[in-house]
Amino acid sequence: MKKFRAIAAAVLAVAPIVAVATPADAAAPATAQTWSTLMYRSLNPSELVKWRTMLPALRRTVVTSSATATQAARTQAAARTAVTAAAGANRVAKNRHAIATTKLTAARKADAKRKARAALKQRTTELTASAVALRTAQTRYRNATAKLSAASSAWRAATVAVRNAEQKVARAEYDAAAAGQARKISAQVVTDTRSRFTNDDATQVYGITVNKTIAYAFQHMIDDAARAGIPLSGGGFRTKQRQIELRTINGCPDIWTAPSSSCRVPTAIPGRSLHEIGLAVDMTSGGKSVARDTVAFKWLAAHAASYGFVNLPSEPWHWSITGN
Repeated sequence: MKKFRAIAAAVLAVAPIVAVATPADAAAPATAQTWSTLMYRSLNPSELVKWRTMLPALRRTVVTSSATATQAARTQAAARTAVTAAAGANRVAKNRHAIATTKLTAARKADAKRKARAALKQRTTELTASAVALRTAQTRYRNATAKLSAASSAWRAATVAVRNAEQKVARAEYDAAAAGQARKISAQVVTDTRSRFTNDDATQVYGITVNKTIAYAFQHMIDDAARAGIPLSGGGFRTKQRQIELRTINGCPDIWTAPSSSCRVPTAIPGRSLHEIGLAVDMTSGGKSVARDTVAFKWLAAHAASYGFVNLPSEPWHWSITGN
């Protein structure tokens, strides 16, 4: 009985579907909405949506069938106990009937024979009743066993259905065509966003401030990396004033004209950084900037493009929708 409850709990605990944001409702610019919608479609192909939609009901079926199987096991156990008790009572009744038969055979006097016949009649009635009770108990046990078998089969089928659905979700490939369309307009998204960006266009994903345009894809990437055992975080949006401060802190020869590469730490000229419009994130893992030789970078290098993010080769920690 514990087995059904334990595995049902495990099914609910494994591979949960993480609730993620819907595509950005970026009213302006239109290209940003298009990019966000394309990435949503890319990360939610029809097959994946189908199995994700089915999983909650399949998991509920596991819980229901587990409860049914558990109750069936209890009923069978009680029926088995009843058979044991009925069989014991039947043996006792048989022994008593045999003794009564022997006494009747041994009786010589009329009075003794009369009493012995009466006793034998009583024992015969008891034996018949015990035999009926035993057959009834055995029938109930067979029925309970059949119900347990059916309930166990249903439970096993339900757990297999959940496992298969989870595997299909895990193996579902993203819509490469939609992602490719998003990549083609990413540069235009930057241009259009830069001319119209306000702080209201930003939102937070696990404490990281990013443009609403990329929020869904970025959260999806963080979630999938976590499922792969790669904890990711980072720094996203920063103001133009903060960019000026960083240019000073990072020793750029001139705040407004010196190239990024001339700074001790590469830092874009204020007004040109994608951080200022929330379309870039400096990724960290375990509290440290992502370096090229880390597991986090290798995962990003293999998977980030699927979420619309491209690395700036000179800065392994810097990921944006254009790679700039």
